[in-house]
Amino acid sequence: MRDLVTILVVGGCLSSLAGAAFAEATKQLHCSTTHCAYTEQLKKDGTTSFQGYCDGTNNVTDDNSSMKCHPVKGMTCTAANWTNWKGQKVPYWSCTCTNWSATKKQNATIDVHCPAPSQGRE
Repeated sequence: MRDLVTILVVGGCLSSLAGAAFAEATKQLHCSTTHCAYTEQLKKDGTTSFQGYCDGTNNVTDDNSSMKCHPVKGMTCTAANWTNWKGQKVPYWSCTCTNWSATKKQNATIDVHCPAPSQGRE
């Protein structure tokens, strides 16, 4: 019975450590002009989610804004996804990039395109 308890405790600890190792970071990218380009470094074997916001712009939609995530060799990025939940004050674009290299950090480039800035939010 004691061996079973030891196995369960050790297994639980290893699962927690594995979950932490694959945890996703989220980075917010705020753009207050019509185009912003970001270069973001991903850790070795790292995954990062990016959220692109159009600051100081009224009525941002998926038709008048966009986001593109550009991976390098050894990296993958999802297509940008528009997020505007009912009742949400600030809509945003998002994508997730994964660096599959176990030996080096790598940079992803993210472009955020926004409508012309306006005088504050409505």
